[in-house]
Amino acid sequence: MNFQLLHDLRSFKELRLRTFVKSIRLKFFLWYTLILTITFCLFSLALYHNFRHNLRKELDNRLHLKAEGIERSIETYWETEKLEASKYGSIKYVFNKINNANFAKIALRWVNEKSNKLDLMNIIVQIYNSNGEIVAPKEKALEPITLPDDILKHIVQGNSHYDDYTATINEKEIPFRVFSLPVFESDKVAYVVQVASPLSPINTVLNRLKFLLFLLLPLTVIITGAFAGEFLASITLKPLNQMIETVRQITAQKMKLRITLPETKDEIKQLAETFNNMLEKVDNSLTAEKQFIQDLSHELKTPLTIIKGELETTLKKERSPDEYIATLNSNLEEIDKISKMVEKLLILARFDNESMQLKMEPLDLVLLLKELTEDLHIMADQKDIRIDFDPPTTPARLVGDKVKLQQVFLNIIDNAVKYTPKKGSIRLELMTNTDHICVKISDTGIGISEADIPFIFNRFYRADKSRSSIGFGLGLSIAKSITEAHGGKITVNSTLNAGSIFILTFPIHTTKP
Repeated sequence: MNFQLLHDLRSFKELRLRTFVKSIRLKFFLWYTLILTITFCLFSLALYHNFRHNLRKELDNRLHLKAEGIERSIETYWETEKLEASKYGSIKYVFNKINNANFAKIALRWVNEKSNKLDLMNIIVQIYNSNGEIVAPKEKALEPITLPDDILKHIVQGNSHYDDYTATINEKEIPFRVFSLPVFESDKVAYVVQVASPLSPINTVLNRLKFLLFLLLPLTVIITGAFAGEFLASITLKPLNQMIETVRQITAQKMKLRITLPETKDEIKQLAETFNNMLEKVDNSLTAEKQFIQDLSHELKTPLTIIKGELETTLKKERSPDEYIATLNSNLEEIDKISKMVEKLLILARFDNESMQLKMEPLDLVLLLKELTEDLHIMADQKDIRIDFDPPTTPARLVGDKVKLQQVFLNIIDNAVKYTPKKGSIRLELMTNTDHICVKISDTGIGISEADIPFIFNRFYRADKSRSSIGFGLGLSIAKSITEAHGGKITVNSTLNAGSIFILTFPIHTTKP
């Protein structure tokens, strides 16, 4: 017994686990976490690259300002030397910077001068001639950078140049950012000022940022996903949970229950409205089914009661052959009524199950109505009722089941004859346009009350509540089903004691359903 209990408990846990794995809550949480992770990763990459770009750009600006400052300082000092020397009549070419030993001494002085500014203290300065040879190296600095021929050519043409360089200092490789600025004299490059700053501080800052991002990213995703994701899932799914609780209470005896609509305009409200509409349809179907069972019972009860009563009466004593024959004929009539009713119910059931096979073929509705009116004249003449049909000169062609369409018009015209008093009239009109064919059947009968019109196509429904009228109340239901199976629709306008008008509309290009 304990083993069975453990087995049931394990099965229950496995069921709950499978339910949780397939739940919307888990899917919501996983999708939220995935989107959050991707978003934070993209944000971190953008932040890192933007921060790196700004740091390097700021360093490039400092190097550029330093190089220009050195250029201006050397030029100022050189001009001062020229003025002093010109007082003693020095020759002009002596003051040419190109390959000038005095200029090299002056440049070397400025190269080795220390800056008091913190952001310029780590900048190394070197000066090259136009041939790429160093003329003013930095004391105890990195090894002079040999300018490649393509870069030297680019600089000699008057272009400044940024580059990354790795130098070995005290057996350590240190990356540098290098900026080379050409200085002109008489439209020729006299010398090149080269400034360099180590990238170690920037790389240290970037490494710290990278460490923080990689540390904070998983923590942020886990914390935000666990709490915010669960919170959002709870808020989002709360209306669904309420809907589930309501749905669980709905039974065949509680079909009037409806889901409370949330005060939103989102998909959940649409779902609730759709479900309420479905419940309304199911409720109407169940109500109609109950009414159908009651009506069917009532319709079957009358002929069965008659058959039973006649048989019981006949069996109470010995009867003559004629009396037995009369009883059997009477019973046969009632059985025929039941058979016809069952046959009509089978037709309706096949339409409901979409199992009714229609024999679709091209036909002319004008000819079909002419044949029907000629056949119905005999029945109408018995009540002195006139049937008028002025057929159009052009055919009204459509694709349909001729036998079933005959049944539609026969049921409607038959009802018109039944409920039209003597010396009345029935009129058929046929109109066509490019898309549809419209048939209007009007009569001067007793009409239908406004309260009864919405129900006349229901099965077994008859405006005559005493059920004393002839028929079963299935003709209009069958007519409606056949019409809709052909893609058409049927409507009715009626005034009590003034007559009724049935309008049937069919699409011209009807195809087999």
